Amino acid sequence: MNKLKIFTIGGATFDIFIKAHDHAIMQLKDQETSKEFICLNYGGKIKIDEVHETFGGGATNTAVAFARMGFDANFVGKIGSQYGERVIDNLKKEGVNTCFVKKTKQDKTAFSTILNTFEGDRTVLAYAGANMFFNAKDLPIKDLKKADWIFLNHLTEPKSRIPHEVLKILKQNPNIKLAWNPGREQIEAGLNKWKSLLERTEILFLNKEEASLFARTPYKLAGNKQDDPKKHIHLPKAFLPPYADDVSDIMYKIFKYNVKNVVITDGKNGAQASDSQRLYFCPAISHKRVDTLGAGDAFASGFTSAVMLGFGLRGALKYATINANSVISYFGAQAGLLSSSEIVKNLKKLDINVNSTKMLS
Repeated sequence: MNKLKIFTIGGATFDIFIKAHDHAIMQLKDQETSKEFICLNYGGKIKIDEVHETFGGGATNTAVAFARMGFDANFVGKIGSQYGERVIDNLKKEGVNTCFVKKTKQDKTAFSTILNTFEGDRTVLAYAGANMFFNAKDLPIKDLKKADWIFLNHLTEPKSRIPHEVLKILKQNPNIKLAWNPGREQIEAGLNKWKSLLERTEILFLNKEEASLFARTPYKLAGNKQDDPKKHIHLPKAFLPPYADDVSDIMYKIFKYNVKNVVITDGKNGAQASDSQRLYFCPAISHKRVDTLGAGDAFASGFTSAVMLGFGLRGALKYATINANSVISYFGAQAGLLSSSEIVKNLKKLDINVNSTKMLS
């Protein structure tokens, strides 16, 4: 039996994770906003407890995830002169096809330094590098036409033509399915800009803030958001728990553009998905976090893998949640990615309650 062929398009990075021994988190509030900042001793010498070298980037993270799930995974992106061969070696080790990787001498491979906090969150110092030079001319058009699925990740190049070229491929090859996790520039352009691509999108992935911006529609604030795990509970008879924001208005707006499935994530507050007929909510499994970087990619690749394997939205949410929960238990975006068989084992052990309600027109 031939494996389903999926191409992941987007960025690749070399990452260094640093956990500083002495740091603080400062919160600043005004009447409308609240922001948190990592604080280090200015002019001081900060002891580092841990350093981890890993690999990241949306397209490489999802490519590794799909390879571990057992699919024919192909990465399409660009690397630079420095760190590039290490990125390729890692992909090859994971069983990802690297034949479509382009190289540039204009800059080094994208690079990130990640500062991890004692709470498990992080701040990323990101250098775009070669990702800035990845453009539509780098796409292997003939090979992409042979895909079963295309996963289009965040794009760094300003005013990228890649989404437009992907749309041409989809129009010419209607059997190819698209999963799309748009980047900031595409989101800021708004839904109407991407009307044609949205009509061909099988699964659209956004976090809550991105979804609100993309749809120009606010979410309805939940009544109870407390970090105490004992307060972070979900009553089965209620569709949404008291800590989860209502994104149904955003869903309605996006479905006007004929997307088939929409998935909106909200970190530890869970995720919601809809096929325009029913809306599903899945809680997060755990609040124990080593590092949250890559959780979104793990969730999206887990969800897409489940759909490729024939799961419905309820099962796909569970698949995605288990994969993301594993990733946040490790440093780096790829170490915790699970195989399909590992997720199935977890499905049998974990009692994940996914609620659903009818979408009202």
